[in-house]
Amino acid sequence: MARVPEIPPAAPADSSPWQCLAPSSKPAVTTRWQRDSLEYCRLAVGIYDNALAAVRRIARSNRRGSWIVIMDADETVLDNSLFERERDACGGKVEDAQWESWVAARLAPDVPGAAAFTNAVHRLGGYVAIVTNRLAKDDAVTQDTLRKAGIWFDYEIGAPDSGHTDKTARWQGVKAALAARFGGRPRAVMWVGDQITDFPILDADGRIVRAMNQHDDGKGVGERFFLLPNPMYGNWQGNPAN
Repeated sequence: MARVPEIPPAAPADSSPWQCLAPSSKPAVTTRWQRDSLEYCRLAVGIYDNALAAVRRIARSNRRGSWIVIMDADETVLDNSLFERERDACGGKVEDAQWESWVAARLAPDVPGAAAFTNAVHRLGGYVAIVTNRLAKDDAVTQDTLRKAGIWFDYEIGAPDSGHTDKTARWQGVKAALAARFGGRPRAVMWVGDQITDFPILDADGRIVRAMNQHDDGKGVGERFFLLPNPMYGNWQGNPAN
């Protein structure tokens, strides 16, 4: 951990760069913890180790090309804490244009354990589908960033450019998209994310009903849903203060 990257200068043509050009405050303690603590690193690697153990059990009882692991991107396989650190330094406010500047920079590295996990899924015969709330218009950039970070993926899809972030329809489309590309009838067997909304509610037959939310009980987390820590941001911020 303790990553102190050399931050490139803002591009002259970038009117709203991701870099903080005039720092006015210190990074939030949550961002520092995610960037600089051994605790975060070991938690992330431990969760991926647990997910890999589950994947190995799946691979023993399912033929190659018949199963899918669906994953989120940001703070699940890609680490955007440098962007968060820069926005903290400028008072914490995040503008869409600043986020797009960061995405275009392709600087997000892999979350600890993520690259090894995705490559292991591939070797064991599963598909990796990245369903992200990065905008679909940025899919080519996102895919380039994933490859640069060492993340294996067979399919990636961003959010509609309207900004609608519910993933239910895109999860339901993963099976058909992979079947069209590779043949067969693969089924989703595992989800990995950093927010509860990265996981579905399933019916008795395993069909996706809707995304989980903060009012659900989180059933399945640690079994077929694997949750990475992210104290920097999330839908939990809408919960009442306790």
